[in-house]
Amino acid sequence: MDLSRFPYLQGNYAPIDEERDFNDTELTVEGTVPENLVGAFMRNGANTAYEPIHYVYPLDGDGMIHSLYFNKGKVHYRNRWVQTNHLKTEREFDRTIYGSPGKLVPVPQDVLDAGGEPSPLKNTSNTSVIMHGGKLYSLWEGGFPHLMSAGLETVELYDYEGYLRPGDALSAHPKICPVTGELISCTQRTDGDYFTLQIFDRDGVPSKAIPVPMAEKTIIHDLQICGDWVVIFYPPGYHSPEDAMAGKDPFRWDADKPAKVIAIKRDGSDIIEFETPAFFSWHFCNGYEEDGQLIVDYIWLQQIPFAKALDSGLEKQTRNMHRMTLDLHTKAVTDTKLSAIYCEFSKADDRRCGLHYQYGFATASNREWTDAHGYNCTVQFDMETGQTQLWEYGHDANAGEPFYVPNPDSDKEEDGYVMCFVYNPGEDPFVSVLKAGCVGDGPIAKIHIPGRVPNGFHTGWMQGLTLNG
Repeated sequence: MDLSRFPYLQGNYAPIDEERDFNDTELTVEGTVPENLVGAFMRNGANTAYEPIHYVYPLDGDGMIHSLYFNKGKVHYRNRWVQTNHLKTEREFDRTIYGSPGKLVPVPQDVLDAGGEPSPLKNTSNTSVIMHGGKLYSLWEGGFPHLMSAGLETVELYDYEGYLRPGDALSAHPKICPVTGELISCTQRTDGDYFTLQIFDRDGVPSKAIPVPMAEKTIIHDLQICGDWVVIFYPPGYHSPEDAMAGKDPFRWDADKPAKVIAIKRDGSDIIEFETPAFFSWHFCNGYEEDGQLIVDYIWLQQIPFAKALDSGLEKQTRNMHRMTLDLHTKAVTDTKLSAIYCEFSKADDRRCGLHYQYGFATASNREWTDAHGYNCTVQFDMETGQTQLWEYGHDANAGEPFYVPNPDSDKEEDGYVMCFVYNPGEDPFVSVLKAGCVGDGPIAKIHIPGRVPNGFHTGWMQGLTLNG
């Protein structure tokens, strides 16, 4: 397939076409893999299977999950496609059928007649991967999740046993409360109730739905637990499926409108709306409640970082770690830039999700990008001292989202590990293992994979999960 016209399908953004397995004798390890880790480090991402009609980064591309399974010092690698109905239909016809959120196309009649997937909006299932209630999910925010096996076989498109309705788009960024075990998520629709906070109990059973009034559906990518509250950002950024189908630019940014920040009490008893000057954010780092205020750490951007045009350059705009403080009594909002470091994909220790914490992590860059942007570093933010530690993998490297993996023998944040996939020209792709408390010292282990791993999106640690389940 010819991908030459798509900037974000070049270099290590380009897809691969193989599903592979490498055992511990086929992987090369520099340093020492912690022997007390038993579980799977996984990353989802875009891996387009057929030449696209259109391609908007980071909204397009078929999902592929890459996983390293850790078991007492030994590691096994596996990657698998997420076998969505859309991908299976394109495989059956061996051609591109579906368009892009930037340019939707009608599903051909011969595909409909043959019983192929009828929705023109492709469920790529390419965004994130999580485990909750004993189940492993591949997520995409525009539709239902996919249930996966421990070995990454696609089990089914999952509607929570009929709970999700057609048209419900379940978030790809839920949070798991470390206190209650609840999964805090949301559904968005293009009709009616645009946003509903969805709470599932520790076993994955739906337990509460809280509708949040909104005048118009906007682009809401993430949410954050802050103690007894959940915070969402409601930016003046919009996507119109009707315009996408008509060939018009479906993305709109109203810079003159304020952004809204909405705090929702988790028991549904209160919803508080705040206003700030327009901004956009893909990702939260963490948040908590303290003395009548909600403290929210997140990655700030000036506007939505994508457009219909393939060469808009919006993807490369400045993004920095910010802290927002919301006063629940006065509705005052303060926002502070914590660092000038260019960063994205922020994470913290999930055992402290929604609670006071010390360390945040992100993928970062210390160089200018003239082509498709990337990140060649991992950064640690000390939220108490304001200090940062940066580790560069190489000038031309591309480092993925870092994920905090807890040390099973310690409750201290600094004793955990931070893992990410790294591509660095001149060496095999590898997973970097950093000590959380001393990121600036570099990896304690590099697990090299003898085959390319494209740049991707979100990572996760599945505690106790092995290839045998």
